[in-house]
Amino acid sequence: MPRISICIPAYNADAYLAQALESIRNQTFEDWELIVTEDGSKDNAEALVGIFAKTVSQPVIYQRHEVNQGLPATRNTGIAASRGEFIALLDADDYWAPHHLEMVLANLLETGADLGHSGSVLFESDSGKTLGVRAPCRSEIDGFPLSLFTGDYIIQPSSVILRKSLWERAGRFDPSFRYVEDREMWLRCARVGGRFVFTGEATCFYRKHGTALSTHSGPMAVAWARAFQKQLDWEAIPEALRRRFTEEAWIGAGRILQRSEPRKAADCLVRAWKVSHRWMLLGWSGALWIYSWLRR
Repeated sequence: MPRISICIPAYNADAYLAQALESIRNQTFEDWELIVTEDGSKDNAEALVGIFAKTVSQPVIYQRHEVNQGLPATRNTGIAASRGEFIALLDADDYWAPHHLEMVLANLLETGADLGHSGSVLFESDSGKTLGVRAPCRSEIDGFPLSLFTGDYIIQPSSVILRKSLWERAGRFDPSFRYVEDREMWLRCARVGGRFVFTGEATCFYRKHGTALSTHSGPMAVAWARAFQKQLDWEAIPEALRRRFTEEAWIGAGRILQRSEPRKAADCLVRAWKVSHRWMLLGWSGALWIYSWLRR
C-alpha cells in the first residue's frame, strides 16, 4: 500500500496539469500513488495522465465523472478510491516544491497531528509574478481554532496532507458548497478534534487566476454565511462571536445581492434576523421583497 495518496480534481485542466504532474515526479518522497479525477470536462487530461504514468514507477489512476459534479464531490471521488493512510491534496493548476510531501509528512508523524500543511506562494497565472505568501503567523497558530473560525488562519487546499481517517470522521467534503468548500471542511475537521500542524515553510505554489469579482462575490458571500451558520453550536468558540460573525456574514451577503437578486438578499436578511433578532433586519428584508415585486 502507498503511504500517501495524491488526489487531483481536474476540470478543463490540461493547460496547467503538466506542471502539477512534473512537480509530483520531482518529489523527494516516493511512496505515493496518484489519482486524477476529471469532473465532466473533455480535454487532454486523460492523455497527459497516461503519458505521465509511463514515466513513473508509482501507481497512477485516472477516473472521471461523466457529468460535472463540482469540486467537493470530485475530491471525495478521488479520496474514496485512495489506498493510502494519508491524502495529499493538489489542484490541477497548482504545484509543489520537491520536498513538499517529505516535509509535511515528517511534521505529521513527528507531532501525531491529523492535518498538516505548508505555506503557499501565490503567483499570477499569466505573468508568473509572485503576489505574496499565505502562511499563519505565530498569533494565529496560538489562537487556533478561533483564528480558523474568523478566517485569519488560511489553509490552501494544495498545501494539505491529512489522514484519510480524519476525512471520514469529519464527514468528507460537502458537495453543496461550490465556494469556500475547503474552509468549511477545515472547520469540521477542527470540530471533530482534528489536530493541525504547520510546517513553517512555503512549499506549495498557488496559481491566482484573473476572475470577475462581481460574478462570484454574491454566491461566495452566501457560502461563507452558510459555513458560519453551521458553526453556531460550536462551543469552542465564544457564543457572542459565533452569533456576530454569522449575522454579519448574512448581512454582507444581503448587501451584495440586494440590487441584482433582491429576493435572495431578503432571505439572507431574514436568516440574519433569526440569529440576532434585530427587528430592523426584517424591515430591510420587507423593503427588498417590495422592490423585487415592483421590478417584475
